[in-house]
Parts: sequence; structure tokens; C-alpha cells
Amino acid sequence: MRKILNAFAILLLFLLILFGSSAVSAGYIIVESGYDHPIPEGAERHDPVPISFWQLPLWIMLLHITCMPVETLVSLKALTYLGCKRISGSNVLDHEIRLKIYDYIRKHPCVHYSDIANETGINRGTLRYHLAVLKMQNVIAPYKTCGRIHYFLNESTYGEKEKAAIAALKNEKHRKIISEILNSERITHGELAEKVGVSPPTINWHIRHLKEQGIVRADTDGRHTTYCIDCSYAELMHTML
Repeated sequence: MRKILNAFAILLLFLLILFGSSAVSAGYIIVESGYDHPIPEGAERHDPVPISFWQLPLWIMLLHITCMPVETLVSLKALTYLGCKRISGSNVLDHEIRLKIYDYIRKHPCVHYSDIANETGINRGTLRYHLAVLKMQNVIAPYKTCGRIHYFLNESTYGEKEKAAIAALKNEKHRKIISEILNSERITHGELAEKVGVSPPTINWHIRHLKEQGIVRADTDGRHTTYCIDCSYAELMHTML
């Protein structure tokens, strides 16, 4: 590796010497400081003509490209002096706002973005940024259901079924539907709509989401459809309700 770097350095030096001398011989104009050589009074003035990067001499382009990594490193180093540091899993909760968000999600699993903003008073733009940081560092786990994103801590406390059950029970209408089905064991579409107090089309909308999550099972017999809680969720729902 060291030999390769040495060879590259020698090649770069050769190119600089070669193209530097050829640039002068090719008639490139050297612009000198106006302070050292002021324009004589009465002389004709000309505005400088802008050129693109690709019109520069090759040796200048190479010098600029080779210096870019150094400039980048220097700028990153400067950020550390300004108090900025790289966010990692070990220091992600050192920030006061991120710690506040983390604690709120820990106390309120399956909380929605709007609830965090309303209850903590954190600006929504700021909240969105810090949630993205916590997600990127695998501290929190978003859970999407019914077009809404809920947040859990990224730990083994809740499995996928527990997350689905908690998210469903967070919705007032879903909670009432699940409760009525559990109490009746099996209930028809019309009976469920009447007990919940909504129209049959509205029940269709809620039932569709609960079926997608695997919580509710629908059985059709002729013209009648009855609903029951899937056996894999029945005991869990009884415990949570």
C-alpha cells in the first residue's frame, strides 16, 4: 500500500511540473495582484471574463481535485471545535430533546407523532428530525397501521402481535368493535354496526383494517357474514381489555 501511495505522489508531482511548464509556454495569462501593479490612470479597463472549471489548465484541475479530501476533512474537524460531534448509538441519548422523546415513547408505547408533539411541546419540525435520528440509530421502531405511524422502543418487550393489538386498541372505534366481538364470540355485520353505533359501510372500513392485521376473521354463510376474533389474538385481547 505504501509503495502505491509513493508511486501516486511521484506521478502527481510529474504531472504538476509537466502541465505547469506547458501552461506557461502555451501562453496562459498570469493575473497579478492589482495592489502590486495598479492600473495606470487613463488606461483602458476590461472586465474579467468568467470561465468554467473545465476551461482551467489541467494541472490546476488536478490540484483542486487532490485537495478536496483535505478540505473536507478540515471542515469536518472544524465542526468538532464548534461543538458538533458524530451521532452514534452510544451518545444518541446525550441530547436533551432526544432523551425527552425516548422517555415519552417508553412510557407511552405505540404513541403517534401528533401525540408526542402535543404532549411534549416539541416543535414538529424538530420532533421529525430527532425521530429520524432515533430511528437511524435503531433506538425506536416505527409501526404503521391505518395510514398512521406509531412508535415503540426498539427492544424485545413487544412482539409483532403485541404491537398490532396495542395499535388496534389505541383506536377508539377498533377497541369497541373488538370488545363487542369478544363479548358475543360471533356477531353478524348488522348486529355489530348497531352495537357500535355506526353505519354498515363504516363498519366495513374498520373491519377491513382489522382483517388486514389478522385480528378479526370473517366467515360468510350465504348472505350473512359473521365476525370473530382470530384465535391467535383472542387471549391477548382478553388480557389487554
